[in-house]
Amino acid sequence: MKKNYPEAMVCSADDYFEELAAFNNTSYLEEFKPWLVMNAHQQCWSDFIRAVVVMDEPLVVVDNTNTTFDEYRNYVFLAKEMGYEVEIVEIPFDSDLTKAHIYHERNTHGVPLKVIQDMMSRYEN
Repeated sequence: MKKNYPEAMVCSADDYFEELAAFNNTSYLEEFKPWLVMNAHQQCWSDFIRAVVVMDEPLVVVDNTNTTFDEYRNYVFLAKEMGYEVEIVEIPFDSDLTKAHIYHERNTHGVPLKVIQDMMSRYEN
């Protein structure tokens, strides 16, 4: 997402694990622990608040895999409250999960195919 929107402030839960990996001189996969995902999303939310409330960034991108409205509703609410125009970008997929293999091959963090299929199964428009 950062290369697609170089002028944007990008907020991503992945940053948490990438920063841990850089600090510990390891890889994203070595640092990724399911019990730390909540911390990663909290850091992303904090970065977003700072971007839209404190820094008044003109363009902010939240680069997360949100599969349900509950996972991104607060971002939408705060952005609108702060006067931002909101655009939600969805990655297309078939309900029969045929594109899961494509997304598995494209992902840069080694997310297992089963995890991608599970995320796609719970996806809400």
